[in-house]
Amino acid sequence: MNIINKKYKKSMKIISILSEFKDLPNSRVLDVGCGKGLISKTFVNNCREIISVDIEDKRLTREGYKFELVKDEKLPFEDNSFDIVISNQVIEHVNNQDIHINEVCRVLKKDGVCYLATPNRYWPIEPHYYLPFLGALPNKIADIYLRIFQNKGYDVKLLSYNQLTNKLRKYFVINDFTLEVIKNQKKYHLEKKYKIIPNVLVSRFYSGFIRYILPSYILILEKK
Repeated sequence: MNIINKKYKKSMKIISILSEFKDLPNSRVLDVGCGKGLISKTFVNNCREIISVDIEDKRLTREGYKFELVKDEKLPFEDNSFDIVISNQVIEHVNNQDIHINEVCRVLKKDGVCYLATPNRYWPIEPHYYLPFLGALPNKIADIYLRIFQNKGYDVKLLSYNQLTNKLRKYFVINDFTLEVIKNQKKYHLEKKYKIIPNVLVSRFYSGFIRYILPSYILILEKK
């Protein structure tokens, strides 16, 4: 599957999930860390307005939505500006995760929601460099490990489930939507990486250890 088709499917997953929480056609949406712009492009015909930001402009598609360059986690928008904020696979890349979370909360309207997805630190294969257990290692050791095998420095800050939710609780009511997506794979356009774990097993034990070994988490955050 090429990157355009992959991002389109991921976009449709995000759209189908957010539609459960907000009136998407009448929503103003912010896509934080838009990357190649493919998710933003898909939203153009599914929401009232979408604005995207990133620290670099690497977009493959530029039509139909606004884009602003940012220097860091600070967002150049007024308080209570957006109905929806998307933080898709972003929090593990920012320098200051707490500022990122605070800024997302600040620009959301009082009844706004954030779609936040991020990989699980303890998933056996690190999702950026595909080395076993790389994400679970302390940063200094992970950096040495990556330099040995790929001659690169490790600049990703993956979080465990507890680390992630502890950071978020100060600002948001957390709706963990991961299980719902796994149980309704066709409805939510689920990626293959979740399908290796049987639905029955996840449904029965999700509140226990299964939650901690999923490849990534999908959270819908409601502003407190």
